Amino acid sequence: MRQRSRGRHGTATAEDLLPGEVRRRRCERGLTRDELAARTGYSRQYVAQLEQPSRGIPARPVMAAVDAALEAGGALIDLREAAVAARAERLRRGPDPEAESRRRVSDLLDHRRSDGELDYLDRLVADLIARADGLDPVDVTALVLDHQSVVDTLLRTPLLPHQQFRLFMLAGHLAGLLAISLLDVDELAGASTCCLEAAVFTELTGHEGLRAWTLAVNDLIDAAARSASASASDVAEQSWADLDQSAGADAATQALAEMLTAPGGRASQPRLIALVKGRIDRFGGDSRRPLSQQAGLSHAFHPPV
Repeated sequence: MRQRSRGRHGTATAEDLLPGEVRRRRCERGLTRDELAARTGYSRQYVAQLEQPSRGIPARPVMAAVDAALEAGGALIDLREAAVAARAERLRRGPDPEAESRRRVSDLLDHRRSDGELDYLDRLVADLIARADGLDPVDVTALVLDHQSVVDTLLRTPLLPHQQFRLFMLAGHLAGLLAISLLDVDELAGASTCCLEAAVFTELTGHEGLRAWTLAVNDLIDAAARSASASASDVAEQSWADLDQSAGADAATQALAEMLTAPGGRASQPRLIALVKGRIDRFGGDSRRPLSQQAGLSHAFHPPV
């Protein structure tokens, strides 16, 4: 959380000092927050907010009650008035360009830590893509869920636009991988839900390569759910049709490489294609093995992309 702005030379203002002074005097009196709340007539949650710098300047009656409960002799009231005066003066003067510049530099440097975390997540996802077809679907699912816990942490972290784009790309690939691993064990309903998640991240990025792969995964799920015959193979391959302008698979891979930003870079691109194409015959061909039916499964599921 961003700290409150300080004086011209970085010194703490009265507004900065007030929350800490309330806490110091409470601890000096040996009172808990519950006890201070009981003495002032305010809730424990409200009393706790008085000790947090991000909560602003409390009203005078509140600070008067706290001052009396802590036997501060008016010191907290005086500090509160000094904070009000300092804020008014700061607003009158307008922002300090030098201070604002330092703040922006500090914020940007703080964000660099997220780049390192994204690099780490990129390596994890790239490694999973490389090994996915050699792992048991249960192991793929476990790894994806583990990596998604890192995604969840980063989703709660303030990120710069380029960092958000990287995170959404990684999250979209993870959701697609999870959909495929669930499809491999005939969990069609779960695969559809994960594909919808991938579609949402696809829309957040607006990236055509991720869109193509997400649609290809969805077509596999759709082909399996509709219990189609050989014609479903054509449906499953449709997402790649725009990429494959020539007859050779190498041309399709090269075309995709021009648009797809995958975890791990270009080395991951043909592996992503193989993950989908390797399952087309299984779910779309004449030799497709029977699939267990899932209650409530939509047989016309298409993510909104």
